[in-house]
Amino acid sequence: MIIKLKKLKENQSDVTDAVSQVLLNDGIVIIPTDTIYGFSCLAGPAEKRLELIKGRDAGKHFLRLVTPAMVQEITDCMIPEKLLSCWPGPLTLIVPGRNDLTEGIRCPDNAFLMELLEKTGCPVDSTSVNYSGCPPVTDIAEIISAFGDKVDLIVDAGDLPPSLPSTIVNICGPVPEIVRQGQLKVEL
Repeated sequence: MIIKLKKLKENQSDVTDAVSQVLLNDGIVIIPTDTIYGFSCLAGPAEKRLELIKGRDAGKHFLRLVTPAMVQEITDCMIPEKLLSCWPGPLTLIVPGRNDLTEGIRCPDNAFLMELLEKTGCPVDSTSVNYSGCPPVTDIAEIISAFGDKVDLIVDAGDLPPSLPSTIVNICGPVPEIVRQGQLKVEL
């Protein structure tokens, strides 16, 4: 199913209702984010299916979109105020997770995504729309052509403007480390 929107703000609640229902029923969606289009699902059975769609190695973690209140569900790590003040925004933090795993988390600067997170009540896994090892697909017609029959729902907000991916900072060690300088310019 494709939901076509000329402006994402129009009928936003109807769209977030539809997307959250697909996610809560172990579905996979393609949605616009505050950076680029992303595949999204909830932790669980849909993750394996998404790995197959992308051709991604099993067990490689997906970024988790969160609200600030959801961070405590994922990590006990104290996020430095300098980095926390960049949220919401295009900053992904790699944090120590539960069970000796690391997690990539991001609080998006996007009303649609924040409403979606509130409606699902849990973090939403996200990854760029592409096949593993290939550049992200940004043209909506190409996204629909390549992945329309592989996912449960696509939110078509038209072609998104060119954008860099999020900046990634690893805060698992004693000193924060920039892994990728992206849209947000961070100096540590």
